[in-house]
Amino acid sequence: MTMISQIRKLAGEPLFQFLAIGVFVFLLFPPQAAQPVTQVIEVGQTAVDRLAAQFEATWHRQPDEAELAGLIESYVREEVLYREALALGLDRDDPVVRQRLTLKMEFIGEAAAASEEPSEDALAAWYADQADEFTPPVRLSFDQVMLADPAEAGAVRTALAAGADFATLGRATMLPAQIVGEPAVAVDGLFGPGFHAAVAALPKGEWAGPVNSAFGAHLVRLTGASVTEAPPLADVREAVLGAWRSARARELRDAQYEMLRAGYEIRLPGSAE
Repeated sequence: MTMISQIRKLAGEPLFQFLAIGVFVFLLFPPQAAQPVTQVIEVGQTAVDRLAAQFEATWHRQPDEAELAGLIESYVREEVLYREALALGLDRDDPVVRQRLTLKMEFIGEAAAASEEPSEDALAAWYADQADEFTPPVRLSFDQVMLADPAEAGAVRTALAAGADFATLGRATMLPAQIVGEPAVAVDGLFGPGFHAAVAALPKGEWAGPVNSAFGAHLVRLTGASVTEAPPLADVREAVLGAWRSARARELRDAQYEMLRAGYEIRLPGSAE
C-alpha cells in the first residue's frame, strides 16, 4: 500500500476527522490569556469627609489638597491590603481579629437598648427591684479603744466609767480612736473585713465589746449611724435610666447569642460523631 493510499484511508477515519477539526479551530481561534478581575474601591464623599474630620481633630486645621490626597491614598492602601488579607484567609484563627469581631457582634445586640425608652411605670417597677443598688451606704460614727489583751476589758470599762479619756486608754496604735461618718468600705479598709458590720450591730451610745478587728480586740462605742433608704426615683432618674439601659443591653445581647447558638451543633472532645 502506497503512502498516498494510507493517508486517504486515515482521512476516512472519524477519529482523525475529529482531531483535524480541533486543530483547525485552535489555529483559527487561539486561546486568550485569562484577564484578572478588577475590583472596585469606591471612595465616596462621606469617606473623604471622615478622613478630613479625623485630620482636623488631630491637627486642629483642615488638610490641604496634597495632605487630603495622601489621606485618601492611605485609605485605599488599607482597603486593598484588607481585601487581599481576607482573600488569603489571614483573618482566620487570629485571636485579636476574633475578639474584635466578637465585640462588634455583641455591640449590634446591645445597640437597640440605647434608643429604648421605658414607660415611667416600667422604670419605677425596675427601680423598686434594684433599689439596694441606689441606696447610700450606712455611715458609722464610733469611738474605739484597742486592748492590749482582751482580759483588760474590765479595767478599761472601769476607767471609762470614771470619766477617763478613751483616746488615752488601751494599747498605743496608729488606728484612729474616733471614726466619724464612714461607710463600710472605709471602716473595713482600716480595721479589716467585717468590722463595720460588727460595730453596726452594737447598741448605740454605750461601750461594748470586745469587738475583734484584724489587729486585735477593741472596746467600741457606737455614736451614730446614718439612716439609709433609696432616694425618690425623680432624684436619681438619669442614673436609674442608665442602669436600666445597661441591664437591657445585656438582656438583648444574651438573647441574640442564644438565638444564634441554636443554629450550631456543638461537638466537644469525646462526644459521639
